[in-house]
Amino acid sequence: MNTSTFFTILTASLNNESTIAKTLDSVRSQSFQDLQHIVIDGGSGDETLDVLKEFNDTYNLTWISEPDNGIADALNKGLKLARGDYILVIQSDDALLGRHTLAHVYSILKTKAFDIYVFPVAWNTPARVKTVKKPIRLLWWHRFRNIFPHQGVLVHRTVFDRIGQFNERFSISMDYDFFYRALMSRCTVKFEKMPVSLIGRDGVSSREKCWAYRLNEEFSIQDLNEKNPFWQVAQIIFRTLYFPYKTRFLPKLKCTIFKKR
Repeated sequence: MNTSTFFTILTASLNNESTIAKTLDSVRSQSFQDLQHIVIDGGSGDETLDVLKEFNDTYNLTWISEPDNGIADALNKGLKLARGDYILVIQSDDALLGRHTLAHVYSILKTKAFDIYVFPVAWNTPARVKTVKKPIRLLWWHRFRNIFPHQGVLVHRTVFDRIGQFNERFSISMDYDFFYRALMSRCTVKFEKMPVSLIGRDGVSSREKCWAYRLNEEFSIQDLNEKNPFWQVAQIIFRTLYFPYKTRFLPKLKCTIFKKR
């Protein structure tokens, strides 16, 4: 990844004709334009590609469309093309919050003092009321749940050089695995107060029926990455209590996750 821009924004997409224009426009309209936007499409069969073509040559957008092995594979393809100092993942139903979002973020990140900067994110409730979600600041809590909403996390490119890319073994929680490894490798983290992204409600990890699948992936990530016996025991206790509690209140619906999107 040769540096020539400050931000690289990665977006994985598949059949998102109804939402991706908002994502693209939120990046194109930024007042700070030292950025690169890479869209990795999994071979959409709807009009997603027509939308992408409409944005050709209107800002620094690069996109590819071909079959892949899931979201992690798509993001890793994007990382190979990334040239920014800091990497942000916003998916094809997400958007940057405002026109000056990246300008404000740049004013904070320009010293490059930390490996990872974590910002709050926002989402719309069913009643279209915007709610802000703040990240959990207790870094040890990552051993139980993902504490970083990836749409609000700016990661310096050297972190990927240090710990590797996204693990393609995971269909939903590849971001949790990545941040788990980053924290275990003692990456420096700085929390900020300004929300940066609006999270969509159509992403696979947002679907209520996929919570059980996601929890099982998170537990597998803990087993894969945690080496400390104390935390291993604590994780077993946590999941023994938390999984029945969480799934008890969710509808028993089938979550379909395709490895090949």
